Amino acid sequence: MNRKQRRAAKSRERRPFLKFSEIDSKFDIQVDGKYEQVVMVFASPKGRKVVEDQWPDVEWSTDKKFAAGGHPADWLFTHIRVTRLPPHLEKAVPSAFASAESLGYAVALALHRRAWPLQVAWFSGDGTDITINTFGEGFDASEGADWALYAEYMPPRPIPSGLGPAAGSA
Repeated sequence: MNRKQRRAAKSRERRPFLKFSEIDSKFDIQVDGKYEQVVMVFASPKGRKVVEDQWPDVEWSTDKKFAAGGHPADWLFTHIRVTRLPPHLEKAVPSAFASAESLGYAVALALHRRAWPLQVAWFSGDGTDITINTFGEGFDASEGADWALYAEYMPPRPIPSGLGPAAGSA
């Protein structure tokens, strides 16, 4: 392979915009859709205040698995169950039929509207094909996504068998 071919190959390589170790320092709130309308939200102390403004009854926790994920000691997580999407999203896909990623997006959008300028990210994909999605500065305040999304706190529990990223793997 000559120099020109090496340069062309190198420019085609997929380069992440951020290293995994930098995620917690760049975002204050992170959202991950799980299963059965359950969404996991993990946040820094500043991010937790935003989540608590949206859903005052959430309870924060941590466990060995979460701590082993490399999150700083002051980061905690909670689980919420989405019970109703904002009308403009419900019209596209009713919440009962929405994927975990779609629900994660809706929760992240609602939190972004309240959190700005704090940064919110949501995860899509699973296994080794995970994408970190973010929002820009602007958003349409007329949609009311933060007020129209209803969710309730759900105590953390193990993922039911057959659901989640390990489903189908031996």
